Amino acid sequence: MLLTLLSAALLPACTPERPVSVPEIEAFLGVTLPPGHRDLRSADEAGIDRLMRLTFDAPEAEATAFAARLVPGGLTPGDDAGITLFGSGFDGWLTALPEGASGGEVLVAGRRARKVVVAPAGPGLRRVWVAVFTL
Repeated sequence: MLLTLLSAALLPACTPERPVSVPEIEAFLGVTLPPGHRDLRSADEAGIDRLMRLTFDAPEAEATAFAARLVPGGLTPGDDAGITLFGSGFDGWLTALPEGASGGEVLVAGRRARKVVVAPAGPGLRRVWVAVFTL
């Protein structure tokens, strides 16, 4: 009963998932997207906390530099950083870690978490998945 009441009370506070513009993405991430990014897919939802997810392809050097700006400590080969848990209902999101993928995560000033995975996506390209959420 308590869970039902709590769920009903929280529902009006949640915004439905929606696509996000590049300026909104960059403002929330705190970094710019790589200039050569393509096939960008994004979703943003907010309630008590905010969750933004995005995926895109980019030239290898740009994807690597972008990931380094998001996770300054670097990515670890074979690490999914828990990002697969954020894929429900998002077309093109990871359900399993692709071969050759690396991942990492970082807390930003104790208020926000960033999770990133980068994997091969064809000759000279990398696919990037990012989940950023407020704490």
